[in-house]
Amino acid sequence: MRHNWLHLDLKGAIPKVHRLIDMLGYCRNCGYNGIVLEYDDRIPWRSWPEVRNGGYSMAEQAELLAAARKLELEVVPLIQIHGHLEWLLKHPEYHDWRENGVGSEICPLHPEVPARLEKWIDEVVELHPQSRFIHLGADETLYLGTCPKCSRLDKMEIYLNHVSKMCRYALGKGLTPLIWADMFWSEKCPDLADSLPEGTILVDWRYEGVPPFESTTILRRGKHPVMGASGIMTGWWEHCYRVQADPQSRVENVSGWFRYADDNELGLIHTTWTRGASLWNIYGPWHGHLPAFIAGGNPARWERHPWCGFTRNLTGIIDRDIPDELEKTAAETLKLPAFDDAERECLRWWNLALRYQAIQKSVQIHRSTRNCLDRVAEFVGRDETMYRRNCITPFSGLQDKLEAWEQEARRFWTDNELSNENEFFATHSEIMKDEINLYRREP
Repeated sequence: MRHNWLHLDLKGAIPKVHRLIDMLGYCRNCGYNGIVLEYDDRIPWRSWPEVRNGGYSMAEQAELLAAARKLELEVVPLIQIHGHLEWLLKHPEYHDWRENGVGSEICPLHPEVPARLEKWIDEVVELHPQSRFIHLGADETLYLGTCPKCSRLDKMEIYLNHVSKMCRYALGKGLTPLIWADMFWSEKCPDLADSLPEGTILVDWRYEGVPPFESTTILRRGKHPVMGASGIMTGWWEHCYRVQADPQSRVENVSGWFRYADDNELGLIHTTWTRGASLWNIYGPWHGHLPAFIAGGNPARWERHPWCGFTRNLTGIIDRDIPDELEKTAAETLKLPAFDDAERECLRWWNLALRYQAIQKSVQIHRSTRNCLDRVAEFVGRDETMYRRNCITPFSGLQDKLEAWEQEARRFWTDNELSNENEFFATHSEIMKDEINLYRREP
């Protein structure tokens, strides 16, 4: 059976371990045969003392792995050996490891780095005694070769030497290493991938559109095995203020990858990114992306699902961003059929997410209207009655809606036993409350 793995990014809102184990059972029934666990600082690593940020104890991590084995899920630990290390490099004791002072990337030529990363790999092996693979990350090293020491050398030579050393170390421990392949196509040097140690697997992540992608075709001409990677949950800085991405684009990307991989006997990883990076805010919980979870296990199953047409329509509704339409659709979500707890919680979250977006858009409209009328008053004067009706009074109603929304959303968080509750609401509803309070005042 080809690999059809689900990546679980634990840096965002994560459930209690027993809830996560329930989720693994659900995903096994969907058709996944492996999980890729990206821990970051969510377990207490001995290799990185005093950097833990909540998450799971070692006993809970062992419980999670035992449950995965019982479900016959391949377990692949994912660590970062180069970029996306904000969770580590933000701590003062590691500041001098940064590449040219950048908080997301480690300098491969720092004298302490190789030995510490090898020690970390040793710990990963110890914690995952039955794993056959290890994912070493190595993607998006955007500041590669910019520090004084590295800038004297060819940046891709630095990259290859560093990544190859870590891959060889993993191979020596009996693990097959995987790395993200984007540096080879972003730097327009796919042939260099052949220089990696034999046995390394390249993972081509493409989260927009459907295969075939040129990068996948070119990488597959090389000597290393290639896997694909879809995006069940993705987001960037421009999505920070949202709590729900368009689910249909995710379904299309996931389904396209599934069929391409099936036709070409390619392994797949379906990724679930809960933040844009470790120091960015949480986008929202996994629950709102259930269609893509189902499609990643088997697109045909999703296409028979009674929500399929509704989800396609959600794309336009989310993109049009019209408050009345969002509120109407939010009410419709609660009328859809739900066949298990996962589906009920997905519909519950969609209802909350669409209502949130409607409030958010309404705040934006009335705020912009008030700013325009405040400015134009300097030139033509002001109709106080009209101004109050359109620029002050609406904010009281929006405040009431937002407070009701937050109460329900916090119940959702509690019912699903999710982490980072205070952070999530501070970076979403609390920001909107501040804005509403500012604009509901008389000028």
